[in-house]
Amino acid sequence: MGRPKRIVSLCAALYILLAVVVYFSFLKPPKPHYTKGIKFKTKGNGLSVLLITVDALRADHVSANGYPQKITPGIDGLASTGLNFTRAVTPIPRTTQSLACLLTGCYPYKTKVRALWGTLSSEVVTLTEVLRNVGYQTASLLANNVLVPGRGLDRGFELFGSRSKRWDAMEATGEALQFLDRFKGKKPFFFWIHYIDPHMPYFPPETISRELDPEYRGRYETHFGESKAGVGERAYPLDLGKERAVYRNDLDESTNQHIRRLYAAEVKFADQGIRKLLGEVARRFGDDVIIVLTADHGESLGEHDYFYEHGDYIYNAQLRVPLVFRIPPKHKLHAAGKVDDWVSLIDVFPTILDLLEIEVSSGHLRHLDGVSLIPYWEGRKPGPRPLFSESDDSFYAQSIKRRIRHDIPGRFRSVIFDGWKLIWTPFQQPGMLYELYDLESDPEELRDLYGVESARAQALEKHLQQWMSLQSAGVEQTPPTEKDLEILRSLGYVK
Repeated sequence: MGRPKRIVSLCAALYILLAVVVYFSFLKPPKPHYTKGIKFKTKGNGLSVLLITVDALRADHVSANGYPQKITPGIDGLASTGLNFTRAVTPIPRTTQSLACLLTGCYPYKTKVRALWGTLSSEVVTLTEVLRNVGYQTASLLANNVLVPGRGLDRGFELFGSRSKRWDAMEATGEALQFLDRFKGKKPFFFWIHYIDPHMPYFPPETISRELDPEYRGRYETHFGESKAGVGERAYPLDLGKERAVYRNDLDESTNQHIRRLYAAEVKFADQGIRKLLGEVARRFGDDVIIVLTADHGESLGEHDYFYEHGDYIYNAQLRVPLVFRIPPKHKLHAAGKVDDWVSLIDVFPTILDLLEIEVSSGHLRHLDGVSLIPYWEGRKPGPRPLFSESDDSFYAQSIKRRIRHDIPGRFRSVIFDGWKLIWTPFQQPGMLYELYDLESDPEELRDLYGVESARAQALEKHLQQWMSLQSAGVEQTPPTEKDLEILRSLGYVK
């Protein structure tokens, strides 16, 4: 009997070893630290930071922001105990570019990340690098396989976790909890987790989709997309194809309404993973963690005849994202409530540093475009400032309305200032060069007032002109590699 027991023990040991190897195989240790030598006037209060980003999460699909069904109790609970910025926007509605802006506090012309496969400029410093220099443990877990190591977003991370296949929310949370075990009882940490569930294809658990749309029976009843893995065209139903589904959608309204509910079901499932993560963070670390929740971009669900996609245009369905900061009750600035002023993802970096009471005395952060949102905790209301965004290049250029040139200079640009928004289409004829929207009375951007509010339009034009004057005229565009194309196909962007 001794030998069989030894064999069983050996097999068990090998299984555990294999499991460990598989688990850590997706962890890509980044290159050595990039920006040693940052000098600090103050090194902070030692609080840890949990950054949660959710791919393609619209601000208006958070129940705390007005979604009619209670699909986000986890995020709502966070919002009720923190500051909920209800009008936050991304500088560009694509994942890599947007998150580069978030981590650096800069617009894309400074990050140099102008495509999904772009690489972060060595001239900018990331939030992670600053925190690593001041002694933080740093790790990430990213469920979107476009966020691979080597593009600069991994700078400053001791562990940078990504994988080639899609995690769902519960899988991502399960992996995250193993990361958190590494931090228990040690020095402060910065941990970034990125969920992908609301991104196409929509394959929510059937129980949730039935709950949100119990009466529907018909086409795309339980999912929208040919494969949950979402490889190439299979990210969209094969009987439609991506081009028809997104740009020439001829489905009846009841079917499209059901697909929107499938998106909402994905949001609810992501929230379940987030809720579990928040509960474990509270149990393990108490009130010593600053929690920031946001998204890389929104998702168009048919607005302006653009369905189940993002990046090609810069209407607010794609630009607006949730943004919540929850700071520990013992923090001297602890406050809860809603902020309805317009802010941007570029503000996250300087705000986190101020909440941590970290002040950099060297010139490493002179590149920042964002501003600290600390005045909102202090009861002060800053005046309006212009916030800028740009579109990405489209993978289906022939289907994009209004746009003339499909290079970086030809991208749509916008500015939001004092409740108004101006969209510019470079190289268009004069009558179609601009769109102007009053976001207070027309949040869905349905009434173009450019020909009516000429004084308002001219003021916003000046802001755009000043912003564009900071950018170099000639912008080099790097084509995607074969590996990049493989990743883009896996996400359904290209055939």
